Amino acid sequence: MQKLSWFVPVFMLTACIGPFAGKKIAPWLAGPPALKVNFSSEEAAALLVWDQVPAEGFLHYEIQRGSAGDFATVAQVQSVSDTSFSDRGLLANENYRYQVLSVFSEKENVHQLASTSVEGGFHHQVNAWGLPAGFAPTRLAISREGTVFAVGASQGLVERFDRAGNSLGGLVYTREALACMETSALDGPSLALDGEDNLYVVYNLQREGRQPEAFWSKFAPDGGLLWTRPLAGLFARHIVIDGEEIYIESISQLQQFDRSGERQVQYAIPALLVSSLRFWQGRFAALIEPLSLREGDWQAPRLVVYDDAERGSTVQVIGRDPKSHQDRGSGLLRRPTDFAVDEVSARAFVVNAGQDRIDGFRGDHYLTRWGEEGDAEGQFRFSGDIEVVVNMANGEKAERHVVAGGIARDAEGFVYIADTFNDRIQKFQP
Repeated sequence: MQKLSWFVPVFMLTACIGPFAGKKIAPWLAGPPALKVNFSSEEAAALLVWDQVPAEGFLHYEIQRGSAGDFATVAQVQSVSDTSFSDRGLLANENYRYQVLSVFSEKENVHQLASTSVEGGFHHQVNAWGLPAGFAPTRLAISREGTVFAVGASQGLVERFDRAGNSLGGLVYTREALACMETSALDGPSLALDGEDNLYVVYNLQREGRQPEAFWSKFAPDGGLLWTRPLAGLFARHIVIDGEEIYIESISQLQQFDRSGERQVQYAIPALLVSSLRFWQGRFAALIEPLSLREGDWQAPRLVVYDDAERGSTVQVIGRDPKSHQDRGSGLLRRPTDFAVDEVSARAFVVNAGQDRIDGFRGDHYLTRWGEEGDAEGQFRFSGDIEVVVNMANGEKAERHVVAGGIARDAEGFVYIADTFNDRIQKFQP
């Protein structure tokens, strides 16, 4: 009986293992290889890395991507030891799914082994918050502490929010009627912050029967109004700050001030249709509409980086001409209204209002885009009707269909969009 009691379990174990003893499991029957994906906004790419499979019977890897529907193969990798791939040219604010198929052959049969799947993307919308109806936000600025400032075309008020969209109360810079005008885009109030988070607002006031008058106001970091002063020149349009130097552009002239508001220098500048002016790597950068359609001239707007304040020579030009009248493709700007820059990665984000989207560039080259016309998440309404000055001599106003929109980045790289005619601000991931 003792011998039999040992025999029974040994027999059962042998019976269970017997047919598979000494045999290797086929590679395609193994568990799924682990896949890791890094979604990079700086490269507009998905960077894939996965576990290597056994070389026996290996044919190739298939890189598969899915968006709204099923997976589709976007590339093949032939070497079993090559376990990385970069999928470039991705759109922002989209969800992408990836898996890697390992393909094997066995005699006349083909087998596949799917990896784990990974889903993600970049520049996803993370928040949105509304502004008073008719506020029509056109420009944004963000302090070092993360306060979001917004000015609009219809009210002499700076709206303030924390980065989650909670209101921090408004700052009144005028109770009089604002004057806006249309050049390539809607020109309304503009704003900028200095290195100590003092806020400066540039604006124009309606004057019955005569031309509008330009002013600027300075607010302390705690929101207190420090002063309001008149500005020389015809219609103040843009304000930019570089260190201690403050620049205000009006039609055909650029004035330089110190922080106390004293004018230092005045520059004559070309009469260009500039929809936005900022500093990029210590130089003036401007969104410019073409002035003529002569052969050899630009046929579409450009983002231009200049060598000096007088804009005599260019350092960098971003954008391209259309290939046809129906062209809405990548890198083509139509009636752009504002831009923001990422100094570290040499990226520029442009409110491409005529195309209802945001276009991203890196260096001189198109990188990615997101958005379309509408009022859903990630959609924009950059065109609408608003009253503007149509006669500078007497201040006559009329309603016009215009484009407008603003953009800013915070210290962590989040992107904020002034969605003008939806009266809201949208926030997107870095």
